[in-house]
Amino acid sequence: MGFNRPSRIQENALPLMLAQPPQNLIAQSQSGTGKTAAFSLAILSHVNPANKWTQCLCIAPTYELALQIGQVIEQMGKFCPDVKLAYGIRGNRLNRGVKLQEQIVIGTPGTVLDWCTKYKFIDPKKITMFVLDEADVMIATQGHRDQSIRIQRYTFMREILRCRFYSCCSALFLQHCFPRFIG
Repeated sequence: MGFNRPSRIQENALPLMLAQPPQNLIAQSQSGTGKTAAFSLAILSHVNPANKWTQCLCIAPTYELALQIGQVIEQMGKFCPDVKLAYGIRGNRLNRGVKLQEQIVIGTPGTVLDWCTKYKFIDPKKITMFVLDEADVMIATQGHRDQSIRIQRYTFMREILRCRFYSCCSALFLQHCFPRFIG
């Protein structure tokens, strides 16, 4: 992937993302600094390949960004053949009554919300990590903000849930928008 040493955001965020006990995190850095690689590594380190259910939800504001994140996770996880990924994006239809066996779901807010609440493809009690990429864009877009908050509330049933908010904007702005979940 072209990394010889960690970027500043990776150097600062990775120890927190990999810490035990789990910690919530808001990370702010400019585009192209390695945020996606950092949270992708954290996702891969936290999922248990032996468990055939969704453990991580990663939400992105656009179809294209969700695909891009998935490509990074697939590339970084190529030596983890038992870790599977599902795309919760437009056009990706599943049969009703199915429970996802993929450990990681990456998608857009509307589709992931439907998969969680309407179709029950995902068991909220089994989610251990929630990642909100481009959180500033999600908050600025009314529909995305409401959907993202509903998804997080759906999964926020366990003390060990790790919440990650990634953004190019001010971390203080995100803390103001998500105070209940950052704590």
